[in-house]
Amino acid sequence: MAAMRPPAQLGEATVGRNDACPCGSGRKFKQCCGSANPAQADLAALTLAGGVFDRAEDLLRPRVVEPSGVPRAAAKDRRPVAVDRYATAGMRALAKGHTQDAVSALREAVRLDPDDAGLQHRFGLALAAAQDLDAAAEASARALALRPGFAEAQYQLALVLDQQGRDAEAIAAYQRAVELAPRLAAALIRLGDLLERNAQPDRAIECFRRAVAAQPGGTDGRLYRVRLLMAEGRMNEAEPLLRQVLALEPGSWAARKILADLLTAQGQFEQAVQSFDAAIAANPRQSLAHYGLAMARKLTDADRWRIDRMIALLHDPALLQGDRMTLHFAAGKGLADVGDYQAAMRHFDDANHIRAQTARFDQAAFAARIDQLIAAITAALLAERPDYATNDETPLLIIGMPRSGTTLVEQIVSSHSQIVAGGEIPFWVTRDPDLELRDRTGFQPDAARGMAAEYLSRLRRLGPQAQRVTDKLPFNFLRLGLIHMLLPRARIIHCRRNPIDTCLSIYSLQFRARMDFAARKSDLAFVYRQYERLMHHWRAVLPPDRFLDIDYETLVDDPPTQSRRLIEFTGLEWEAACLRPEQNRRTVDTASMWQARQPVYRDSVERWRRYEPWLGELRDLLPAG
Repeated sequence: MAAMRPPAQLGEATVGRNDACPCGSGRKFKQCCGSANPAQADLAALTLAGGVFDRAEDLLRPRVVEPSGVPRAAAKDRRPVAVDRYATAGMRALAKGHTQDAVSALREAVRLDPDDAGLQHRFGLALAAAQDLDAAAEASARALALRPGFAEAQYQLALVLDQQGRDAEAIAAYQRAVELAPRLAAALIRLGDLLERNAQPDRAIECFRRAVAAQPGGTDGRLYRVRLLMAEGRMNEAEPLLRQVLALEPGSWAARKILADLLTAQGQFEQAVQSFDAAIAANPRQSLAHYGLAMARKLTDADRWRIDRMIALLHDPALLQGDRMTLHFAAGKGLADVGDYQAAMRHFDDANHIRAQTARFDQAAFAARIDQLIAAITAALLAERPDYATNDETPLLIIGMPRSGTTLVEQIVSSHSQIVAGGEIPFWVTRDPDLELRDRTGFQPDAARGMAAEYLSRLRRLGPQAQRVTDKLPFNFLRLGLIHMLLPRARIIHCRRNPIDTCLSIYSLQFRARMDFAARKSDLAFVYRQYERLMHHWRAVLPPDRFLDIDYETLVDDPPTQSRRLIEFTGLEWEAACLRPEQNRRTVDTASMWQARQPVYRDSVERWRRYEPWLGELRDLLPAG
């Protein structure tokens, strides 16, 4: 009977016959789990991936060996024979998706033989599949203590830390994994994804390049290449390569999902939905495909079956917590689209309950940071003209809270022939957070000029001939003091929106980047108040010709007047194309991808009223009286 091959995920490792066996034996795969039956290769791929288990019934017994690589037959006097039975039973249960049975069996194996690094590693895999992430991390750490160079255990530890939202530790663990196994492409891809989410795009791109070099061929290699092209913004090259992958391997759900993401960013929504459907048909448990589909357009009653499909998947007990969170967000969005707001809010609450398990937000520390900025950056300080200031007028920053209309504003202004959309550029948020708090005497002029030059170079690469290039990273509102000190001619558009609408929209979305304050309504309301306090300060200390407030509600009520106001602020001549932002064909890669392709509409004004009974602490943002 043919082995039941699980679909390969982008970012999962494949195991070569001469690679170290993922079971942890220390032997080559072909001499261990890969020697008896091709099905063992499936088991190896599953265990190394750390948590994606199809119901593969015909996997044969994994061969258990001692940590030294000596077969058990040569060490039977030193190890209870029951260890083999428990280990085999545990791995069989794990392959079938019976995670609790796997944990019980492997726990007993580890109890009988606690010094076997391979057993500790497999115990960690079972614990991770059962979502006992703290215990899984401990098991992987024990495996590494027993065998410090155990690359597979190091990779598994990184995966668990990643799932827990312990980003700094996960980055370090992935880095150690690729030090131990430099050609482990899966670890490089996941490290790159994590670096990208933490606003380190250059380091992420280097990881993707290394992954391509480590595995240049095959489906996975081509998908790694696609990941690199997308990170570099080379979407026109990524799409043909994806279609090549699908021509060679029509069943690649990973390729179909990535193609759907690309089509969504390009505004080809119906084609994207079809590609998402095809990806889900090939792998129904692919939560990010369900979420991408929900975000690709407004769902209608005709899509009820798609929403029901999402909700049905939530009943799968083997679903990982991260996938469960994603599906709750997807189902909530779909239910909101069809007007079932109470059910939608239940799903948003469930999603955020899971998000809160790994969110770490310190209200006191955030408030203290705002206090420091307000105290340190005064009008007098910003009025100085230090010799490191640069008079370049290229930067056009669009800032505000997420979901405040920044994408719409960028879509309008970048419809102008002399303005190029830069999207969200993670430059300023990666700088030393204390730079603007230092005494001017400690601010090194050469370093300051270099920082400004590096930023301007990035903008000019995006728009070599443009008069203005936008940077719409919302959280640049925290760095306006530093930005103005270095680039006093930069223009800043501040987007404002109803506080509850803004926070409710944040609460109902899964973002690529971490936003720990988004998981709790109380934290959202707190952050919004601190943001308002800081923006009041910036409005008072920044030159009025460099700073413009634009209200979302006013913009959608009167697009012609407010669009002209925006272009006037940029210092450029008016162009009628700015009244047709939905015709702007640029790639949009934010949560507003669908909305950005529609004519300006006001359906989202006072959206919060549909959820009024379930607002919780967001009520604190209602006007007094």
